[in-house]
Amino acid sequence: MIRTFINSFNVSYAESANTFIHFLKRVPIIGKKVPDSLYKETKAKIVIGIISQILGAIWAILKKGLYLALMIVLPAYFMSKGTGLFFTRFLHIFFFLNIIYGTIMNSVVFDYVDRSAFNMITLMRADAREYYISAMLYKYIANFIYFIVPMIIAGMIVGFSPIKALTMLVILTSCRFMGECFNIFIYIKMGKVLSKQNTFTLVSIVIILILAYVLPFLDLYINLEPILFNGFVVLGVLILGAASLLYLWNYKSYAVIAKELLTKENLFDINAFKSDMTFGDVKLKEDKISKEELSSKLYQGKQGYEYLNAIFFKRHRKMLINPIKMRVIIIAVGFLASSAFVIFMPDIKEELFSAVLKSAPLLLFSMYMLSTGEKICKAMFYNCDLSLLRYGYYREPKTILLNFTIRLKFTVLLNIIPALALCISIAGVLIVAGFGAKLISAVPLFLCILCLACFFSIHNLFMYYAIQPYTAQLTIKSPLYKFINFIVYIVSYACLQIKTSSYIFTVVVIAVTIIYMAVALILTYKVAPKTFRLK
Repeated sequence: MIRTFINSFNVSYAESANTFIHFLKRVPIIGKKVPDSLYKETKAKIVIGIISQILGAIWAILKKGLYLALMIVLPAYFMSKGTGLFFTRFLHIFFFLNIIYGTIMNSVVFDYVDRSAFNMITLMRADAREYYISAMLYKYIANFIYFIVPMIIAGMIVGFSPIKALTMLVILTSCRFMGECFNIFIYIKMGKVLSKQNTFTLVSIVIILILAYVLPFLDLYINLEPILFNGFVVLGVLILGAASLLYLWNYKSYAVIAKELLTKENLFDINAFKSDMTFGDVKLKEDKISKEELSSKLYQGKQGYEYLNAIFFKRHRKMLINPIKMRVIIIAVGFLASSAFVIFMPDIKEELFSAVLKSAPLLLFSMYMLSTGEKICKAMFYNCDLSLLRYGYYREPKTILLNFTIRLKFTVLLNIIPALALCISIAGVLIVAGFGAKLISAVPLFLCILCLACFFSIHNLFMYYAIQPYTAQLTIKSPLYKFINFIVYIVSYACLQIKTSSYIFTVVVIAVTIIYMAVALILTYKVAPKTFRLK
């Protein structure tokens, strides 16, 4: 078993090292200095592998912390304001999400899309029992360790001791072994894998969400503190966890489960599902294309790639314009609702005017949410570039830069529409409130909105051309792309906390937008001919 674990770890270690090298090679400027020889078994690769493992562990701890903060701590805080039941609500949510749902649905043995298990058992002929036992022990012990720091920090916020934090993790780990036994029992008795039963999964999610969030929101909750921290209960859970581990250790039919579950079909099915999740909203329905749209007489005055892009935008106009229409409708509804408040509650007029002038930080996040740049880029790749990038003439620098310029104009124009709608709505609300004479003071706000529309349009197209994160297999395999988008999201969200005058904020936004646009355009023209290719 130890040998199987070491072999599995070595494969995982090599994969993580190669992934990290691949990531380094894609980083602008630095990537050119990373040689392909690093992929070979060298001392440098060992160091890189160690670094990637350390970074992976840090990221795992951060993910646990984010999960606790967003899924448990924040909901518990808002539900318990003024009640003094912060820890009670925290424990209630943690119990149903982790100890109940996570125990039943998160199974190592029945993870039929586990590529590592497929590689080790199906391809490398490792013993199924040895692999699954070592994988279970490693995963649950690692999860226990990764959870310690986030749980202790959560305890400092919520108000429970490190001892209670460790007790919860001990109970959770014991329950995970029980969950593996439960899944095996269902498989033996019913011949079914719970995680593959879509109806059961959907119903379970709905029930768990109701129990975890809706009940405490309605002030209905279970006080689990005297139960979970009772010494006899903890001892009983530990005994059951140990008995479950003993059963898993002696179970003989892992090979049968592996033979049924670890197939190429299952892996391909989940990859197809992921592709649908990523590109499902930009698939062109060919049966709904009208004869007029297929006419070769359209845009006869255009030539070359201008003609190609004109045809593309024409045939995909519903896909690209419908989200814009929906955003405009939402803005219009917001305008009507705000106008009604102003008319029927005239006392809030002064507060509303002051709030509007200070709303620039809020509008930054709003414009981030309103931007359709990412969807436009996905549509371009899936319905056009995925096929054309296979040809050399389409990858020529002049062609890439020409297409980028044409698409940039369209993307900016499209995202300007909801931005203008937002400006008009804000101006309309101010006029209804009787501040028409003071509209001049809102001009910086309007400029800020328009600049942000341009910013996010250029950002998404820049990321697409400079990184090109999509692969021929319709997946996203660019850590840099995900990292940059995550940073942009965090910065946009963090701006909600900024307290400064709209004039200062607007000047900063306009300056940053202009600088970013200039840098993005220069970098795109410099690196896109090398990076914009099919991977």
